[in-house]
Formats: sequence, structure tokens, C-alpha cells
Amino acid sequence: MAVSTEDLIERFQRGQPLAFEALYDRYKDYIYRIAFFLTRNSGDAEEVVQDTFMDLLRALPNYRIGGPARFETYLYRFTVNRCRAHLRRRPPPSADWDEVVDRLEQLPSSRTEDDPENSFLGREQASLLWQAVDRLPEHLRIVIVLRYQSDLSYDEVARVLEVPVGTVKSRLHQAHQNLRIWLKRQEAVETAGAIAGV
Repeated sequence: MAVSTEDLIERFQRGQPLAFEALYDRYKDYIYRIAFFLTRNSGDAEEVVQDTFMDLLRALPNYRIGGPARFETYLYRFTVNRCRAHLRRRPPPSADWDEVVDRLEQLPSSRTEDDPENSFLGREQASLLWQAVDRLPEHLRIVIVLRYQSDLSYDEVARVLEVPVGTVKSRLHQAHQNLRIWLKRQEAVETAGAIAGV
């Protein structure tokens, strides 16, 4: 039976450094995923993971289990802050989205696909969707990543970003509108291309 995150934190706070290694192993892929989608660069994402866990190492002795925020929310806040600091230092490069899909496939997945054709179509649609997300301004892209990629609630996203819940909902609405418009344009372009090719 797996040791709970809370138990690992308590063990670390009692002076067991191996508990921190277990936390790192448990959360590094999730943090990498968020960092990669926000920085759009694998090297930067790896650096953000290391910096995030260094921040956590310093802060964890004072973390209150049972406090107002889940541990994941607490950890994502560190990640988002590190990503923002990284993005301020230099403009983010444009990602090669084939590389994004390949990297996402390497990360642990909560479900398995038995049908290879549906799996391929799902990856194609996901790739197109994340290309659209990549075009969003940072303040909209980050709420999409936290809400849908990290599966955080509105309240948790608000805590991570340190903004009111209403702001999160407003940004999500704006992001949805922008994504819908971009995806409709892409469909129109594909339809026109298919008609011209007939």
C-alpha cells in the first residue's frame, strides 16, 4: 500500500530525508508537465522542476498539513511562480508540438487505450487543441493548464494564482472563446483544403 503524501511530509518534517525523495518521485512528472506547457521548452521545464523542488525543500518544514490548501495546490503555486520568473528572464521559444505529443505520451497516463486508431485520432485532436492553447496569452494559457491538465478546481487555481475565483472563471471563459474561434478557423481551412484537393 502506497504511503500517503501527508505521511511523507510528516516523515520529512521529523527528519527523514528519504521521504523528500519519495515526494520528488511522486510529483516530478506532474510538475514537469505544467512547466513544459507554460515555458514550452524541455530544458526550461527541467530547470523549473529542480527550482520548484529546491523551493519546496526550504518551505516544507513549515508546511501545515490540514491547512487551507491541498499540498498539490501548494506545490503548483511554487511551479507557476518559477515558470513566471523563467519567462520574465527571456521570451519563451515556440514549441515543436510533435515533440510535445511525444513527451506527453512518455508521461504516466491514468487510462489505457485498447484501440490504436482511436488512440491515434485522440493524439491528433489533442495536438491540435494544445497548438491552440499555445497561441493564448500567458494569463489565459495558465488557467487552461492548471484547470484541465492538472485537474485543479476553480478554488485551487485561484489559490495557485493568488487571484479571486471570479477572475479564474472569467479567464477560462475568455480562453474558451478564443480556443473555439481558433479551432473553427482551423476546421474551415482543413475543409477548404479537402475541397480543393478533390
